[in-house]
Amino acid sequence: MPDLLPLLIGVVAVFIGGMLGGFARWVLMRQIHSTLASTFAANVSAAAVIGFAVAAPGVLRVGIGVGFAGALSTLSMLARQLGEMAKAGEFVLAAKYGVGTALAAIAASAVGVYGFG
Repeated sequence: MPDLLPLLIGVVAVFIGGMLGGFARWVLMRQIHSTLASTFAANVSAAAVIGFAVAAPGVLRVGIGVGFAGALSTLSMLARQLGEMAKAGEFVLAAKYGVGTALAAIAASAVGVYGFG
């Protein structure tokens, strides 16, 4: 039977990271009163955290990258917002917001990777 301790430690790391990331997202959503701005901030911040997690050792990588960043990001909300914009015929705004979020997230993840490496 394989040693289950590393698996258990990984699960605990994701759980703790997820709780902290969820709390961070809740704080962002309460402090930034614009839904679009708070979604943008959460997703770009999560991308930076994922970039940072690349340099983290072992179980921290999983706890930070999967747990914290996974709970902080809100890509489902982004998809919903883009869908609502498209339904309302606001295609230019949807394109700007979607592409802007993607580009900012790529830049943030690069800062996370190279800024701490």
